[in-house]
Amino acid sequence: MHFVRKASLLSLIIANSSLSFAGVMGEVQDDSKRFFGYVSPIYGSLSDDGINRTPFADTIVGGAQTALMTNTDSRWGYSLGLGYKFGPENGHDVVLSYTNLKNRGTVATAVTSDSDVLVNRLSQIVRSQFENPAFIASSGGKEMIGPASAVVSAYYDYQTADLITHRNFLSSFLNYVHFSRYYGIKASEFKKGFSAQYAGTLISIDPNAFNTSLEPLTDHMNYAAKYFGIGPRIGMGAAWDLTRYFSLVGDVSASLLGGTYKTSWNEALITTPTAFIPGYQQTGRYSYSQNSNNRLWTSLVIGSNLAIATHFDLKNGSSVGVQGGINTEQYWTNTSPDAIRGNKTANSLYFNQRLAIRDVFVKFSYFA
Repeated sequence: MHFVRKASLLSLIIANSSLSFAGVMGEVQDDSKRFFGYVSPIYGSLSDDGINRTPFADTIVGGAQTALMTNTDSRWGYSLGLGYKFGPENGHDVVLSYTNLKNRGTVATAVTSDSDVLVNRLSQIVRSQFENPAFIASSGGKEMIGPASAVVSAYYDYQTADLITHRNFLSSFLNYVHFSRYYGIKASEFKKGFSAQYAGTLISIDPNAFNTSLEPLTDHMNYAAKYFGIGPRIGMGAAWDLTRYFSLVGDVSASLLGGTYKTSWNEALITTPTAFIPGYQQTGRYSYSQNSNNRLWTSLVIGSNLAIATHFDLKNGSSVGVQGGINTEQYWTNTSPDAIRGNKTANSLYFNQRLAIRDVFVKFSYFA
């Protein structure tokens, strides 16, 4: 009976891993219970070490230069799971889980004086052209004199689904320790991107007569990338019974995903028809787009989590489990960084095509 109980316990402790945080938690007193489910609020961050580390503007105020970077905030997400135990002594299970997490962030900056400068670090249209000793900024639109402003809103969206089956067993050499081996299928999708808006005054210099004028300018751009992959997943988990009611649980897993990705860059700049933008005819409206559709993408995914878990038996014979811990998941790909290059400027941007998820979670489980 000890083996049956502990195997059932492990089935519920390590029913799934990574962002699904093992299945459900607690020692089940009635081994005839086969169905279980959980819901888990999570709070975490998403990062590609690209978008959230990209300078979008420089401000030059009183001779001091400051670089501004995009940023996203950690936010709440959720994880859901349903499972079923089967096999001899209910030592096996199958679990379907789904996890969703989004990050958002907005950063703004401005200069107010015509003796201050705001530098557009993202544009693929404007570039620095001529220097005029009468102005502290160069012509061309990359450097704008005040009043000028820049606003960038960035995002990451992540969702994953797993279908996993486990085999649970007691340790043959450690007391109060249980293990689980599992395998299955993982499918993941994540999106990332940002929108940026710049407004200010450009210094326009006629390249023929070298006449100088001040012209209003607005520049808007959007970057978006979407990735999808599906593939096999394997892993192993462990549980250590600290007391009758509390256990330390954790697992590690590896997945190999294959799929596609696509990216897009769209930029539109508006100024007066008399303004000079280097490399373009005077029209007052300019645009640049760059797209890559349905390119092949592969990624190795390494996941791990660690948690403390407990359970409570209810009067109706059901059980409730509570689990709290930390989780990480890393997407590693050999795909080259996404490169955005303007065809009339020397401006270039590079965004990594990897993803890291870090979060804390509390999971509430129910066994019926």
